[in-house]
Amino acid sequence: MIITEIKQLQILCEEVKTVKEGEEIGAQLLKELAESENGIGLAANQIGINKRVCVINVKEPLVLINPRIVEKSEEQFMFAEGCLSFPGKHVRTGRHTSVTVEADNHEGKLSFSADSEDINDAFECACVQHEIDHLDGITMFDRSMISQPYKAPEKIGRNERVTITDGKETKELKWKKAQPLVESGDWEMASV
Repeated sequence: MIITEIKQLQILCEEVKTVKEGEEIGAQLLKELAESENGIGLAANQIGINKRVCVINVKEPLVLINPRIVEKSEEQFMFAEGCLSFPGKHVRTGRHTSVTVEADNHEGKLSFSADSEDINDAFECACVQHEIDHLDGITMFDRSMISQPYKAPEKIGRNERVTITDGKETKELKWKKAQPLVESGDWEMASV
């Protein structure tokens, strides 16, 4: 049975003592995940086990025992997430575009990246971060990103020249031509 009480999910999970113990919990998690209608990941605390074990099943079933994110990109991507513990709820989260994970049951490091043409890579990358967050007592609501509408400074006149950029190209335009580009979110005011 999947836990839906947020207070229970905000507790930091304890490390498992042995890989064998972690594998047993992992098997239980994979079984529970298979019985869910549309889940792609599950953490032990979501089924009432306060241990650092989680599973991801996007491309293939993956059990992570005592996982740790050891490297993460500064760049993030916005991702619409759901959670088996909060059925019907969805949140836009900010997730690192790439992460490197170490786990007691895997030799070496595991790399996950959303920076590819395959949408499953983005799902897997976000899911790994989501499930490790659960083990750290963090829910998707804690990672919620709320986009703020751009509010132009009131002092810019229609015919005043401004500099805008999209990260690749920079333009100098009159504000009346630049304003729709900036408000679309594709361009931003460049600092000069």
